Amino acid sequence: MATPVATIDSVVRAVCGRGVERLVPLAGGGMNETYRAELGRDVAVVVRIARQPTPWFVDEARLMTKVREVGVPTAEVLGLEHQVHNEELLSFSVQEFLPGISLAECVGAVPAAELERLVIDAGEALARVHSVAPGDDQYLRHQLRSPDEREVARVERIVAEALGPEAAVTVERGADFLRRELTTRTAPLPSLVHGDFCPKNILIHEGAVVGLIDWEFAGLSAPAYDFAQWEVDAGDPVHDRSDLVRRGYARVADPESADAGWTPGFAVGWALEKLGWKNPATPAQFRRCVDVIARHSDVLRQGGPSGGG
Repeated sequence: MATPVATIDSVVRAVCGRGVERLVPLAGGGMNETYRAELGRDVAVVVRIARQPTPWFVDEARLMTKVREVGVPTAEVLGLEHQVHNEELLSFSVQEFLPGISLAECVGAVPAAELERLVIDAGEALARVHSVAPGDDQYLRHQLRSPDEREVARVERIVAEALGPEAAVTVERGADFLRRELTTRTAPLPSLVHGDFCPKNILIHEGAVVGLIDWEFAGLSAPAYDFAQWEVDAGDPVHDRSDLVRRGYARVADPESADAGWTPGFAVGWALEKLGWKNPATPAQFRRCVDVIARHSDVLRQGGPSGGG
């Protein structure tokens, strides 16, 4: 627990008017500390703490309000606080506590038909996210860029060491595929995106999707960015069931129009980025990245069309 309990308690008191009786670390939360703060009388809040050089969570809070207004289930941000502790800026986001478990935890724990229904419902929520007009605010932008040759060479070496020379060739084909997509296709129109759309950030309670959580990377990009993250990051067995996400999406909007054929490009771009992380992804994620690149770059090699997964 990096942040002193007394400091967290003072922030919660300032926001909620009550002190912390018990503090429970929560898994996930991305780069941040995340806790459930129990205030007594069955009342709890979530406290997220970021260490960044500038005030954090401000855009996240604004976007969470916007998506809640169009029916996306997500927590209410009760208050933001920023304090300097030991010459370091700490940003606090105190949020409504939503009971439940992640969709990732439901895999293997609920019947297959139930899991499919939940993924479909998550797809509907995603369409509502993409329906939000972000306005003139300067949010984080997720842009697809042409692969840098030196970075690709570095990733090839990493992959060759981990998975062998054939996998390294797949990386090279993926970079060629992405360059072709960027030079031959019309750039996609941006919308609001969640930025980390995968089962770990979909909260389930009593058989229903009750929250999309962790909006830290929400911002502007093509809707295909979220589709691609699902394909790369959702995990077995649902990473190959983008059709279920799109079925739910179709309750609100046309997924093919939203995708505009850009999911393969964003999936390859995201996979290449993850393969080059200084803190490596898990072995399963590493293998998945190479498999996703192979799937889409093989389409290019065979002369087939690119399109959504």
